[in-house]
Amino acid sequence: MSTHIMISMIALTAYTALMFYVGIGKAYDKEVVSTNRGYFIGGGTGYFVLFFTTAATWFSTFIYMGAPGSFYTHGIGWIVIAAWNLTIMFLMGVFGTRLWRMSKTNGYVTPGDLLGDYYQSPGLQKTISAGQFIFCFPYMMAQIAGVGLAVSILTDGMIPSSVGCIYAAVVIGIYVYFGGFKSQAWVDTMQGIMFTVILVMTVGIMITVNGGGLAGLFAGLENAGKNFLLYVTGDEGYWTWKIYLSYLLTYAFGGYFAPYVWQRSYAAKNGKTILQIAGSLGFFYVFAISTMVMLVGFGGRALGVGVDHADSIMVTTMTQYAPYMAILVVVGILAAGMSTVSSILVTTSSLITVDFIEKMKPDMSKEKMQKVSRYVLLAVLTAGLLLSMVDYSGIVILVNGSLSGFMQVFWPVFGVFFWKHATKQGAITGFAAGIAVSLALTAAGIEFLGFTPSFWGFVINGALFIIVSICSPKISKEHREEFLLPLKKYKTLKD
Repeated sequence: MSTHIMISMIALTAYTALMFYVGIGKAYDKEVVSTNRGYFIGGGTGYFVLFFTTAATWFSTFIYMGAPGSFYTHGIGWIVIAAWNLTIMFLMGVFGTRLWRMSKTNGYVTPGDLLGDYYQSPGLQKTISAGQFIFCFPYMMAQIAGVGLAVSILTDGMIPSSVGCIYAAVVIGIYVYFGGFKSQAWVDTMQGIMFTVILVMTVGIMITVNGGGLAGLFAGLENAGKNFLLYVTGDEGYWTWKIYLSYLLTYAFGGYFAPYVWQRSYAAKNGKTILQIAGSLGFFYVFAISTMVMLVGFGGRALGVGVDHADSIMVTTMTQYAPYMAILVVVGILAAGMSTVSSILVTTSSLITVDFIEKMKPDMSKEKMQKVSRYVLLAVLTAGLLLSMVDYSGIVILVNGSLSGFMQVFWPVFGVFFWKHATKQGAITGFAAGIAVSLALTAAGIEFLGFTPSFWGFVINGALFIIVSICSPKISKEHREEFLLPLKKYKTLKD
């Protein structure tokens, strides 16, 4: 066994031990996980942990692979990532405190919980939940597969990617099975700090190797040609204004209304915590993540590193210039991927348990429901593991369309808080049509009039939501006022 592989195995072992230490040793709270609400969204999460679990949940292996690869290939245009991350924080500021208050007052655990209650429609609750599950599940599968590949790369193929997938599922399954959301959130925090520090270190090494500081890096980028620093928006560029708008809407609205992000508003200790995060996490997204990711992609281009696949630019550059740092980069990929898997695992399990099983078995005892919740979690994880090893091209469509599906929930939520004429018929019709249009156009590879499939799904959803709501029976004024009473009753965000 070479020294490099030996150090890689030590790094993997240390990383695994740290996850168990944090997830089971420090974060486990028997009292919190004694109820389904505590198991799935915790017992009131404070600023620091909620900050990092939100960041770690949102940023998957994409920040180590997809995003740097896009900067490497397309240039500065991908800085749009900063715009949509700031928009996510805006949406959290607008909707987050409202969602937290309604959850605290009525005990909501899932998005469908709240929407089904407001629209007085169990069918809408199940429709929303089923749609979100469909888009969560393949994304979780893709992350498991990505982690498995990273383990194989880390060990130079000594551990096959299939075994790497099993490793990820077993480790995540153990600490999430016992500790639920709280354990997952604490491990997220450790992983979020880890992959951020590794990202910054990578940028530092690239700048040092290139020489001349940041100015030297950008000078090298200019010398590489292709106008990577020119924001081309015409027909000759990748980033037309239509693509820009499409991505902004998809990633911002799909990002915040993804159930595993939405539920972090439920999980907050209080509303003030949500506002603090909405006001500060955007800076972290832009400067600690988005800017660093940009510099990684640009650094690879400035150094003249050639790759067959742009997604591997970060690993390839470190392998070439700092081989032992490459080990940490792969560990960072593990941290980014596993934090997303664990979050989605908790969320998908809650969707099945709360929106389906609890509705079918309302008289089930708390103890038995706790067992069922854990069985569901294990079943979802096992299915995700098995399917992550299957090469099925249709999954790619669902993964690419996941945010397109999540963003369709915006209109029903908008109706709850800001449009008194919204109806369940409008919500169901628009939601179903938005998903159908997004998937159909994605599968066909059609960008009608230059806009992405997700854009058209969102627009058609909104149009049908408004038209059908106007033409269908309204929700009674009394029900709406009673439902929204907690927002008027409580004067502070701490009660």
